[in-house]
Amino acid sequence: MAVAALRRRTLRTRSGLVRSCIASTLWFACSGASAASSKTVIAEIAQQFDNHPLIMIGELHRSREIHAFLQQMLRDPAFICRADDIVVEFGNSRLQHVADAYISGGNITETQLQSIWRETAVPLTWNSPLYRQFYETVRDINQKHLCAHAIRVVLGDPPLDWSKIKTAKDYEAFDDRDGSYASVVGREVLSKHHHALLVAGELHAMKKLPKDYQSEPEDPTVAQRIEHKYPGALFSIVSVPLPNAAKALNMGPAPSFRVIRGSALEQADFQLTDYASTVTLGSVNGKQVWKLEPLKHWPPMGEVVDGLLYLGGDHSLYPPPTIYLDPVYQQELRRRALIIKSYSGQDFMPGIDELVKQGKAMQNNGH
Repeated sequence: MAVAALRRRTLRTRSGLVRSCIASTLWFACSGASAASSKTVIAEIAQQFDNHPLIMIGELHRSREIHAFLQQMLRDPAFICRADDIVVEFGNSRLQHVADAYISGGNITETQLQSIWRETAVPLTWNSPLYRQFYETVRDINQKHLCAHAIRVVLGDPPLDWSKIKTAKDYEAFDDRDGSYASVVGREVLSKHHHALLVAGELHAMKKLPKDYQSEPEDPTVAQRIEHKYPGALFSIVSVPLPNAAKALNMGPAPSFRVIRGSALEQADFQLTDYASTVTLGSVNGKQVWKLEPLKHWPPMGEVVDGLLYLGGDHSLYPPPTIYLDPVYQQELRRRALIIKSYSGQDFMPGIDELVKQGKAMQNNGH
């Protein structure tokens, strides 16, 4: 994988480090979204299992809106009981046995549980409590026997062992994260004739990318790899985070779901799903049109994904920075940051410094 692609997929984060916000499980109540409308949307998404063994949600990392909706999907038997597995990006596949033990109700240590997401190739991102809550919820629904069969969480990130990674060359051997995830889906889901929910960052769910996002033809996304090897198996969904974009796409009030194929959305500009763009209503030759800035030349919507989900916004939930005051964990993060910088050039050290500074300030203020 090209270095540019590594930066894009493995290490991409949003601006800012820590924001205060309400717990994700409260979001729908606070937003005014009704349980009835959510169940309707979830049922519409579940229907895609009629024709596709795989439904993929391309998440915006740490989005409390997306994870609040995922929590509802996990607890809705009309959806989750149609799946056998859930394949996640936020777990090191080397630790599948740990995830299996935890999800099945077994006793594991706190350190073992945290290792599932902390031992991935991605630093910092998965420390958000949203990802821990995801594992906790699947464990809970299995213990309560929500479905006639147990739901398995399958870990999709490469099986790297950080204790053995000392150099950039060591790290390079595990840099194909899309390849790892797609291989896991083929081996653990499709070869067993299972159905699965796939959860990964939105770029992994895209079936086509602009040239400036994909520098090498041999560097395909998860969705592209699955589509190539198992045509028609995957129904991919991404969110529309901007209210004006949702209006331009006639999405309706949140939560709202649209199937793209066979609709007017097939030729819509996929940039309307880009949270980093601005969407404004302007006038051209006396006609009102939606303007996108800056223009990024995305492909048409129908070439990129199969469905759109509007949940009313995109607010990230970060963990309390005091977790980075653990001297052993902080030292290991700094060691990994040096290796990643040596490999890709991306420097996480300033971010770690800022998190530690904020953590100390919170600790000193008694929070």
